[in-house]
Amino acid sequence: MKNKIYTILFAAVVCFASCNLDKESPDSIPFDKAFSDMGSIEALERGAYSRLRTAYSISSMILPDLQADYVHAISGFSNTYGNVYQWTFSQDDGDIATVWNDLYGGIAFYNFIIEGIDSKLGFEPTASEQTALNNIQGRMYLMRALSYSLLAERFCGDYDAATAKNEYSGVPLVTTYDSSKKPARASLYDVYDKILKDIEQAKQLLADQNGSPNSTTLNLDCVLALEARVLLQTDNYPEALKKANDLIGKQTYTLIDSEEELREMWTYDRSPETIFQFYASKTETAYQWGYYFYNEYNNGTDNKQYTMYPDYIPAQGCVDRYDAADWRRTVYFLDCTTDAPVDGRFIVAIIKGQSMFARNLTVISKYPGNPDLRTTSAWNYYNTFKPFRLAEMYLIAAEAAVLSGGDAETPLNELRMHRGLPKLPAVTLADVQEERYREMMMEGTRLTDLKRWGLGMTRGKAQEGEASKTGGNPWSYIDFVTEIGSDISKPKGDYMFVWPIPASEIFANQQLGGQQNPGWVR
Repeated sequence: MKNKIYTILFAAVVCFASCNLDKESPDSIPFDKAFSDMGSIEALERGAYSRLRTAYSISSMILPDLQADYVHAISGFSNTYGNVYQWTFSQDDGDIATVWNDLYGGIAFYNFIIEGIDSKLGFEPTASEQTALNNIQGRMYLMRALSYSLLAERFCGDYDAATAKNEYSGVPLVTTYDSSKKPARASLYDVYDKILKDIEQAKQLLADQNGSPNSTTLNLDCVLALEARVLLQTDNYPEALKKANDLIGKQTYTLIDSEEELREMWTYDRSPETIFQFYASKTETAYQWGYYFYNEYNNGTDNKQYTMYPDYIPAQGCVDRYDAADWRRTVYFLDCTTDAPVDGRFIVAIIKGQSMFARNLTVISKYPGNPDLRTTSAWNYYNTFKPFRLAEMYLIAAEAAVLSGGDAETPLNELRMHRGLPKLPAVTLADVQEERYREMMMEGTRLTDLKRWGLGMTRGKAQEGEASKTGGNPWSYIDFVTEIGSDISKPKGDYMFVWPIPASEIFANQQLGGQQNPGWVR
């Protein structure tokens, strides 16, 4: 979209980041020979996966939940992502600009590959090669649709049929590889229309690519999962229900049956529920998703104790929303009680700003780090992200059913039973909202959910307890969290629920002048 994006893209085409799909990646490919043979095109696809993985960064997926009502910043925290947590960010915020640039940088890459396969092939493909080219192109359409859906969720208001065709309500639509084109913002209707058209293209080109659990290759099931998500987001509840149930009904994926299986999903990144996750290995590392929640002072090497050293801890109101019988309570959270050993080691927590040990503090342990991705005995906090999970399909089905007069009890109760909870005799929208809050914690959906439901945000009660300088007597009462941002409450429709178009983007693309999101121009 901007000249700098295309400069980055050109460099990526010349020297690919390796995104291992069980194939060797060449060090470089001349730009004018990018489509000269299948090996070159397969290398381009690996670069595209790398782009998509970059777009699914901590800034993109964790930041919306930090902004919402899951966590508080601990006293003395590092201030990483502090502006968004405190709701003091501006259109000059670097983290938000990174999200925008990564998504559009990826879109430019996907456009390049789509066009190249259509018109720049330097060889006559065989029948099997044409099938492979169709599949690659289908994955590019899916990546583009996924990227625009994230842009719409982050940088646009909630979809409303009455206002969706308003000019400048969407994001700029870039569908060709042309650095001279710098379009204005499209309407939100046009953005979602393009997303759904890309989904249809992907569906046709990936028709022979059925998925399997824990796939690291995008496939037809990923297309169906995104379609269900987008249909819910655009208030097409009957179709969202149908698409979610279609994917559930394939029975390719199954909900886990025990707390240990749930722990394995989030620790070892394997589960019968996972529709797609990004590839990761000891050499092609994932992101450190849990680092700011589950950071251990000695990276797990102290034989006597675990000393948790987080920047953010769950709000007490968040922890309290998980019943004791809920398997997620002990998988998503770790209680630092100081008196119950785990693996022969006691668990304590440090309050950074006080240099004190806390008693009875709870930390988020949803992303503890995959031991299979460690290169030494020390923790490195790497887990791979899971953009599509079966649990989300059950939640989409339940929400869409409630809002269209369908059967919401079956999908919601099925999920609840596979999280250790009893069935509900009747299911309301509030029940679905609570279950989604619990299930999707720290997966980047909370801000979008609040917008879709027309709800405000209150951060709520913070954890509190006792601490000591030594980890033993005497203990004294202490506020665990920093006062800054701890008591934020925002009404529905607050302009900061919608992220600003980065000021650097508006400067580079003068078509965007006067098209900033409401409230951000002061």
